[in-house]
Amino acid sequence: MATKSPFEMKFEMSTIKHLGLQMYSTLPPVIAELVANAWDANATTVEISIPPGQIEESKSEIVIKDDGIGMSDSDIRQKYLVVGRDRRHSERQNRTPGPYERRIMGRKGIGKLSAFGIAREIEIESVHDQQTSRFIMNYDQMLSEADQRRAVFPLHPPSGNVGSGTSVTLRKLTKFRTRPIPLKILRRGLARRFSVLDPEGQFVVVVNGDPISTDERDLKRLLETDASGQKYLWPIDEEITPGAGRRVSGWIGALKRTTPAADGIERGVSIMARGKMVQEPFTFRAGVGQQFALSYLVGEIHADFVDELEDTVGTSRNTLVWDAEANEELLKWGERKMDDIAREWARRRGEDNQRRIEGHESYLEFKKRATDSGNARAIKLAEDLIKKVIKKNPTARTEELEPIVRTCQDFVDFSAFWEIADDLVRADLTDTHKIFNLFKEWEIVEAKEMARVTEGRIKTIRKLQSMVDENAVEVPELHDFLKEFPWVIDPRWTLVDDEVSYSALLREQFPEERTPLEQNRRIDFLCVREGGDLVVVEIKRPRTTASSKELAQIEDYVSFVRDHVKRTTDPNVRRVSVVGYLLCGEVADSYKVREKIDNLAEARIYVRRYRDLLEMVEKMHREFLRRYEELRREADAGVGREGLS
Repeated sequence: MATKSPFEMKFEMSTIKHLGLQMYSTLPPVIAELVANAWDANATTVEISIPPGQIEESKSEIVIKDDGIGMSDSDIRQKYLVVGRDRRHSERQNRTPGPYERRIMGRKGIGKLSAFGIAREIEIESVHDQQTSRFIMNYDQMLSEADQRRAVFPLHPPSGNVGSGTSVTLRKLTKFRTRPIPLKILRRGLARRFSVLDPEGQFVVVVNGDPISTDERDLKRLLETDASGQKYLWPIDEEITPGAGRRVSGWIGALKRTTPAADGIERGVSIMARGKMVQEPFTFRAGVGQQFALSYLVGEIHADFVDELEDTVGTSRNTLVWDAEANEELLKWGERKMDDIAREWARRRGEDNQRRIEGHESYLEFKKRATDSGNARAIKLAEDLIKKVIKKNPTARTEELEPIVRTCQDFVDFSAFWEIADDLVRADLTDTHKIFNLFKEWEIVEAKEMARVTEGRIKTIRKLQSMVDENAVEVPELHDFLKEFPWVIDPRWTLVDDEVSYSALLREQFPEERTPLEQNRRIDFLCVREGGDLVVVEIKRPRTTASSKELAQIEDYVSFVRDHVKRTTDPNVRRVSVVGYLLCGEVADSYKVREKIDNLAEARIYVRRYRDLLEMVEKMHREFLRRYEELRREADAGVGREGLS
């Protein structure tokens, strides 16, 4: 028998870099490409082995093994190792052969390169008709042979570990070198990327011996329920353009919270075609006026037409090309649908809040006190105030609305409040002196309520002071504190959206090596969305001294995110501007450092010392308390009512 020649791949190195290293940098998309290959091979089971504990580049391996039809020697040479081969076009097949006749997921012939995004070596072992083919693709070898535009992969004898199907082993892992691979995130990422997963049927995906369950795919079970017990769920089944055959189905629903940090679920609606995600979760181009509602929405839309007659899925296979006619129609439909659902959600949420608050003990107590006061006008005004607050704040929960009810209780007993209301009706609005005094008393009422908030913030500042004094020993403590109280970093920030995907992206792109200087290590990245800005915050320990090195690092992080934003196809992200903050204990006493800080500020990258934060927010809020005490003393002395009698 003649000796078989080695396997060979013809390629451009720039293609390998673009389709592997640069396009696939996180684990779920890489594994998803290999799972899709197993589906196309008519596999019924895919077993994924993830190494436990911290990754060691020289030892750790990820193995993806399926029981499909495998590849013959000629399949590997003429099909698998041909970069960019469109199976559907070249074989004129839309479905797999065999008993299942599945709709083929693969199209571009680049999924095999995705693993180079996380590993430097890929071993393929495949069994077809009891014949085994085994070879290894090594990135460094391919890089050394780049000038020849071809790589030769010697044949290896069977390992004895593969009885049927195909096994892909990833070695020399370049990601997760400082921490274990998060299995929960991987499982949920795979579950959301495939609608064909069936733990009891024809396609089972197993991670470390545990099949991905139906519950891990079914986000509908996690949706919020309204006051009547019905889920916030909108089923979808319609044609986006009547008569054009472009049908969509699926669902959109609302979760209980706005941030993925609480449940690990990425917000937005994913688009599926042929059972696989082709557009990662996004919110179409829904109106800015509904952003507070959109941060609650998740969903899954099936639109097979986007990957039917022509290839309108982006190269990375997780974003759609929106300038295609069919996709543009889908985008317009989704924009209208998301806006409609957001408005419907706000209406239902407001009605729910009103029903819940009217049954709450604090509201019942308010009604009793208001009735006992005998002030019918006070009761009417206070009830209207509560209803308006609920209507204007559909995102608020019952416990968040309760302080408003307590405030109205205070107003019932605060006769000056109702006297002011009567005075406003009778006052001559051309009398500026009277109007000034009226507003002065309104200022006292407002200051009373704001003082409560301010006193709470003062306690928060003291908590930050204690964490600084203790050097924030616990890693997540300071990170979570700043996420919960963003106004400590910038007083304008009152409500921000936690962008965990960007934090994870930075951690993977810039893994921090262990250093004996523990006090100089960063704690974490905090990425938030505030208005039209995406803010990157690098959190250093409170006793860190920032030098030119740390300033260069934050500049590099911001530049990386800005480049990522420019290259993304998500219209909700491409328009944002990226701002940077470095939180540290001190800055080095050097003219180079001071000049660098000034230059960074012009580029909207700021350095903040913890003591500066403390002084800034404490001064601002103590000044408010001082002003409130001054107004209260004036009111007690009768100054506020001057000229009204």
